[in-house]
Amino acid sequence: MNFPILHIPVVGDGMTIALNAVLHVCISHGLAIGLMAMLVLFQTLTWKGKGQFWADIARKLLGPLVVVTTSIGAVTGVGIWILTGSLAPEGIGALIHLFFWPWFIEWFAFTAEVILLLCYYYRWDKLITTKPGTLAAIGWAYVATSLVSAILITGILGFMLTPQGWPWARSFTEAYFNPTFVPQCFLRVGGGLGMGVLLLLAWIAWRFKGTPQERGRALRACGIALLLSLIVTAVSSYVYFSRVPLTYLTHWKFAVATSHLSQMPDFLPTANVAAVLVLLLTALVALIRQPLLSRLLCIPALLLSICFVMEFERVREFIRGPYLMPGYMHASQITLVESEALAAENKALLPRLRWVNTSDSQTPTTQAAKTLFAANCGVCHAESGINGIDQRLAGRSADGINAMLGITQRLAPYMTPFVGSEQERTLLTEYLFELTSNYSRRSQQAAREK
Repeated sequence: MNFPILHIPVVGDGMTIALNAVLHVCISHGLAIGLMAMLVLFQTLTWKGKGQFWADIARKLLGPLVVVTTSIGAVTGVGIWILTGSLAPEGIGALIHLFFWPWFIEWFAFTAEVILLLCYYYRWDKLITTKPGTLAAIGWAYVATSLVSAILITGILGFMLTPQGWPWARSFTEAYFNPTFVPQCFLRVGGGLGMGVLLLLAWIAWRFKGTPQERGRALRACGIALLLSLIVTAVSSYVYFSRVPLTYLTHWKFAVATSHLSQMPDFLPTANVAAVLVLLLTALVALIRQPLLSRLLCIPALLLSICFVMEFERVREFIRGPYLMPGYMHASQITLVESEALAAENKALLPRLRWVNTSDSQTPTTQAAKTLFAANCGVCHAESGINGIDQRLAGRSADGINAMLGITQRLAPYMTPFVGSEQERTLLTEYLFELTSNYSRRSQQAAREK
């Protein structure tokens, strides 16, 4: 491995990336695609002579949308690059080599998005009365560009779960146009539209100052759009998950509900069905122009839509374990070829970590053990904290930990195999046993103090 391994303590890598990614997706899809598409639609309705109130709604929300998308949205987008580049440099490097052109084009698409959005915002006051058609054209050009940007990224994300025959043929087209590419495109557009509509619906229900008739017409438009987005999202979700290999899909409940709640097999499906019913009821209530019920339902529905984003991101990231790219690279950023070669010949891992000085005179035993932990376990486990290895292995003997390291994939198929020599496994075992012993002592001390 050519790059140093960096892991986030306490919070862990996965949680850090997830918090940034979910916030970015909610903004880049919910606001930049979904809400913006609705605002452009409303402005277009005014241009077509359907009433001035449509453009008034769009103008009220356009300013906050521009601020959030060009600040928080842009920063969290860059944050994804910083986090993944720091925490998984080998993986992101492999993806850049394979998907250089889609990512290169996407940067131009993003730049075009920002330019069109700012033109739409700053030219509004002049064009809304003199050339509303031109203003609408700028708005729809922005929507189209944002969709292109989302589609360009979708092929890369789909590849990380369903690379299909790429590990053997190594073809770009097989990698990019993978089995989940098309359904995920529709899923992202449908989900983004749904979140954007719910935000708009909440504002209309709570803040709109027009006549009751105008509010009713706006609510009905939101109800139609939300119902359409739910249909697209439901169908594309079904197709998407039907194309995910069953080997991975069996882990989805554990991925979302964690080890405790996953023991209740009906909990997660029931919660998902209930959430869908709330979203559907919200769409129907808006469709029949009920402002009071829309006020009561829009906020819970919006929160549930964010929960669905979190669930989807968690499932997509977790179920492909133990791989970063199935058939090519483990989540630990060690390729399958290298892993199998080291295991077959019982070779040490530390000498292959070019950024570590493995000479006995300069690298203490503890540092070597920490390096082995970082390379083998740190991608999913912190030493202590969220999913801390000290808590996970609490109560285990040193022999038990050593045995578990040798059969990680048989214990849990989503865990990466240990890579290294028998001597390194023993070294890591001693380090993990020390961590669990310290955790047990702290727990006993805390219990006595209570």
